[in-house]
Order: sequence, then C-alpha cells, then structure tokens
Amino acid sequence: MTRFAPYLFSLMLLFVTACGGGSDDQQQTETQESQTTAQQADDGVRTIEIVGIDRMKFVVEGDEDGISTGDTMGDYVLLESITAEPGEEIRIRLTTESTLPASAMAHNFVLLVMDADATAFANAAARAKDNEYIPADMEDQIIAHTDMAAGGETVEVTFTAPEEAGDYEFICSFPGHYSGGMAGTLTVE
Repeated sequence: MTRFAPYLFSLMLLFVTACGGGSDDQQQTETQESQTTAQQADDGVRTIEIVGIDRMKFVVEGDEDGISTGDTMGDYVLLESITAEPGEEIRIRLTTESTLPASAMAHNFVLLVMDADATAFANAAARAKDNEYIPADMEDQIIAHTDMAAGGETVEVTFTAPEEAGDYEFICSFPGHYSGGMAGTLTVE
C-alpha cells in the first residue's frame, strides 16, 4: 500500500483542485474584480455603455435617460446624442463587436471641442496610425478620447462635460468611420 501512497496523494490533490478548491490568489483576484465593478457602479459617475459595430456606427442597447437614439441596428439602436449638464462627470465605456482583425475594424470615442472641424480632424486622424489615429498636432481640439478597441475589447474614458452650453461632436477616428456616420453629439445644457 505504501508504494501507492504518492499516486493516491496526487489523485486526491487533483480531485480537490478540480472540485473548486481554487487557490487563494484566484479567489483574491475574483474578489478584487467584483469590488472594482461594484466601486465603478457606486462612484456616482454616469456611465454610458456604447458599442461600436462593423457598420461603422455607435449603438446602445436601448433608450435611457440623457441619450437620444435613432434607427434599430440589429440588437441595438443607433446612438445619436448624449445630453449632459455643465460640469457633469461622464464615463464612456466603448466595446467593439467585430470578428474582423484590428487592422480592418477598431473603434474609439473622441469628443471634440465645440468649434472643432470634425471632417478636418478625421482626415488628419487617418494619417496618424502610429498614434492610434489621434493626430498629435490636433490634440488641442480633443476634450476626451479612448484608446482604440479591436473586436471583443472594451475601453473607457471619464471626463467632465464642458461648462459652456452647446453641441460638441464625438466621432470614431479610425479611417473612414466618421465619413461612414460614426459620430454623434454631446449637448451640454
């Protein structure tokens, strides 16, 4: 029986691990992730969940306070505008749904200053591949932006809405997406 003891011990260890005896590190990581999610939900920042789709559009799951939507786009509705109060803190969480490679389809969220020329910005962005399609010489025209998100990725940015009432355009700066209609308006009122 003693010559089988090492095998029996290994078998018991495998059984305990397979039956939920996860490591303390794994349990601690899961607890930290749960706490982070709960903290984000309780931090008082209005979070808007946006999805970037292959049709080069910003979409949301449905109507909610403070956003205006348009046509139905599959399981989503087109995001047309966001309304904010002056100085309101807003978090944009953008998820890209795509099976295409990142070089062909990725999205970001770029909020421009009120008097920015979005077309000129998008044209310059198309030449700024090495800077995630953010033209370095036009960064003074940006209020906030996310990184690029490829299919299955989520990025976010938290910013304070401008104090000055008016319309501020937001776009995706990936080449061709702004001209394809991937844009909307943040209305501060």
